[in-house]
Amino acid sequence: MSEWSGKPIPRLEDTRLLTGKGRFVEDLRLPDMLHAAVFRSPVAHGRITELDVTDAAEIPGVVGILTAADLDRLGCKPMPCKSAHPGSDGTPFQSPVRELLARDTVRFVGDPIAFIVAKTEDAARDALDAIMADFDELPAVTDPTQSTDTAVVWEEGDADTVAAAFAAAARTVEIRQRSDRVSVAPIETRSALGQYQDGGYTLFTQTQGVHFMRDMVAATLGADPASVRVVTGDVGGSFGIKLMNYPEQSLVLAASKIYGRPVRWVSSRSESFLSDAYGRGQASTAAVALDANGRITALKVTSTGDMGAYASALGVGVLTKGFTKTLGHVYDIPALHVTVSAVYTNAAPTDAYRGAGKPEAQYLVERLIEKAGRETGLGPLEFRRRNLVPEAKMPYRAANGFIYDSARFEAVMDAGADAADWQGFDARKSASANRGLKRGIGIGLYLHLTGGSASERSEVLLQPDGSILVLTGVQASGQGHETAFAQLLADKLEIPMDRIRVVEGDTAQIKTGGGTGGSSSLPIAGVTILKAADVMLDNARALAAERLETAEVDLEYGAGGFTVVGTDRRVTLAEIAADLPEERENLCGGTAESDHEIQTVPHGAYVVEVEVDPETGFVRLDRFTAVDDLGRRVNPMIAEGQIHGGLAQAIGQALYERTVFDPETGQLLSGSFMDYQLPRAGDLPNFALHSADTPTDINILGMKGAGEIASIGGPAAVVNAVADAIGRQDIDMPLTPERVWTCLNG
Repeated sequence: MSEWSGKPIPRLEDTRLLTGKGRFVEDLRLPDMLHAAVFRSPVAHGRITELDVTDAAEIPGVVGILTAADLDRLGCKPMPCKSAHPGSDGTPFQSPVRELLARDTVRFVGDPIAFIVAKTEDAARDALDAIMADFDELPAVTDPTQSTDTAVVWEEGDADTVAAAFAAAARTVEIRQRSDRVSVAPIETRSALGQYQDGGYTLFTQTQGVHFMRDMVAATLGADPASVRVVTGDVGGSFGIKLMNYPEQSLVLAASKIYGRPVRWVSSRSESFLSDAYGRGQASTAAVALDANGRITALKVTSTGDMGAYASALGVGVLTKGFTKTLGHVYDIPALHVTVSAVYTNAAPTDAYRGAGKPEAQYLVERLIEKAGRETGLGPLEFRRRNLVPEAKMPYRAANGFIYDSARFEAVMDAGADAADWQGFDARKSASANRGLKRGIGIGLYLHLTGGSASERSEVLLQPDGSILVLTGVQASGQGHETAFAQLLADKLEIPMDRIRVVEGDTAQIKTGGGTGGSSSLPIAGVTILKAADVMLDNARALAAERLETAEVDLEYGAGGFTVVGTDRRVTLAEIAADLPEERENLCGGTAESDHEIQTVPHGAYVVEVEVDPETGFVRLDRFTAVDDLGRRVNPMIAEGQIHGGLAQAIGQALYERTVFDPETGQLLSGSFMDYQLPRAGDLPNFALHSADTPTDINILGMKGAGEIASIGGPAAVVNAVADAIGRQDIDMPLTPERVWTCLNG
């Protein structure tokens, strides 16, 4: 197993990003660049009865306006859904065709209809107001539980065994919970800059993987993927929504081909609320069957998932396979059965958002477990203890077939309770009561089954100046890849980190890659980078043996060079590089592809204490204690930063965030930060983070992944604490003051 320093080394990226030297899409300028704006549907559902762009096209500075008919002449195709699958009974997947520009029918407010290209951004925006359009409005549905337009029904588990367990149960407990649509709201809005030149397309845009984006965009252009180059520089947050393609990324390329000049489009924040993929969007009912000793004998789940107006690239898989993947949770559940209906609504599509189905599943089950612990009288900790998967059962096969290779669920739960001083809660509750406040404590256990794309490839190349170039197919959006990968490699090669350069995000330089997703950058790409480094060192060893006139077996590596055993004869990597003839330069490198198991099981326990003001319903987070098992940590500072960010998003979902539509018209009512509340610094407590890391044997690094864990585990802990404070379990996110006050006052 590889070793490294494990030190909280400052991020290499920060010097660039914090001094205004980042390279984002909006920083790019190409000669003769044109600017674009999108005319979007003002209605949630309707037939286009009139579309007149004549006056808009005459606005000074407007170069042209594209509609669906123009794209037909260019040979453009509908947008594909990469995760579509038939129902469990073989019923074909149902989906409306999603054109790059709506042709006859619009299906959500914000659906693109026309693409304006102008010499300036102002001219493009001015033309928006001059387009004449009329619609025959149709009924709009924005609540998934009211939709009758089903894309697919996904069923998993053993229905007969579960039914028998419920029939024989000493007690059953049921809960209904929603994970409402949430706006992802990354700090950098989406944008795209496209250029068609010499028969090829170049797209500069934010991604989580340039190869996936290339293939999706090429499909909409009817082009060979080899003719499309995608480049991603710095990205100001993604959290899943920049993984998939959107119409605008294809439209800038189509427009560039038509008008012969580069075309750039930048989303406004208002457009972001309207047209970005949303996260979550699931309404579920869950029930457990219990025996006389309070042990779970079966779990039954029924869920309705909101796909939005169209099947987005990965959205179907999030609502079905992603949601069901972790329903077994940390509990020893003998049998489970789940039915998921993925339905269409008249709203922007939903897709992967930090956890991609797992936060919804873990929240649902953990809320059910909390309710069961209360109703049985066993309490939150004892009920969980009786039902946790014991360490002695590892590796453990969950009822849905997934394997947990290593986990210490009970030890981590106890560590969380001890770190939070669970035993001292009553005294703190009394102190709050003396101030007229209701205090509650809640615990939330979680696990994540990680794993993005296994199609990962990394190259490690010795450069002529003796530095090391790393090419890898994952993509950073703020996580600190440059630092983490360089730290791994610097420790392995025993050279300074500033001698290592990490390159991501360019299909012209990086032959293939699966991108970033599933909390898997280090467990997948970190492993392939180290394996590629081994190949590079083998090649360097041969060159060193040649130079030192000795056998390869007589060389040992250390401190950036090779030494003949028992002598002071030595050659460094820099000296080997300097000796390489130009035609042999790339021979001293290594390539590795992922060929190892990529699923790991990070898990943890979060304990939250809140104070609730009964007069106003306001919830104040007083304490947040987190104990996480991440396996091993390359850079503890970066890992804790990931947890901090995930907890902020979890708290936002639990207490503040909710997308609201007019139930009659389908108009978005929460389309700005005046109406959609994100958590602010003052809303967050000081997080007390603790580690309970146990390395996994799944990969050579012993790592389990970190990026999504806090957003998975956080919501239930917060809601459980509020439920304890107000003495009611029939509450749901977001716990706004109005909702809490209403619960307190009947």
